[in-house]
Amino acid sequence: MTYTRTPALAVPVDLADAKQHLRVMADDDDLAIQRMVLAAAREIEAYCDLALTRQTISLTVLADERQPDLVHALPIGPLAPDANVTADGAPLVNGVTGDRWPVLMLPAWMHGPVRVTYEAGFGDDARSVPDDLQLAIMEQAAFAYDNRGNADAKPGLVPAAARIAARYRRVRA
Repeated sequence: MTYTRTPALAVPVDLADAKQHLRVMADDDDLAIQRMVLAAAREIEAYCDLALTRQTISLTVLADERQPDLVHALPIGPLAPDANVTADGAPLVNGVTGDRWPVLMLPAWMHGPVRVTYEAGFGDDARSVPDDLQLAIMEQAAFAYDNRGNADAKPGLVPAAARIAARYRRVRA
């Protein structure tokens, strides 16, 4: 399933918390630390198929008139609090269920390709992101910070971040 994700404007971890975790007192590296936090957050989002802070997700699903009760698993969770969900631009009321892994059921009168847009994420700012996921982001950012310029550093999630993120990862059948 192909989808687009509108990047979040909110940061999932406050800079002060990240600096404290990294044990950085000076302000010289603030921009670099912010970038490492955002990169770590995007890596965890991709690993888990989730949105940490509110993002807009758009995708096209096929509404099959022969299967009006067909349920479509949405690719990114959780469904944001008070999320706006639209199908071909029209508000979709009671068409999405589930929290962490939302599923979509289109009205029976919709047929063919349908453009669906919805909001995913734990909330609008860092306070809404679960504490353990914030820790995973900070662990990943700490690895990036400690290994700046090291060509031999292993890519991917560090073990501490991977263990935490695994609890949020979707299992597909």
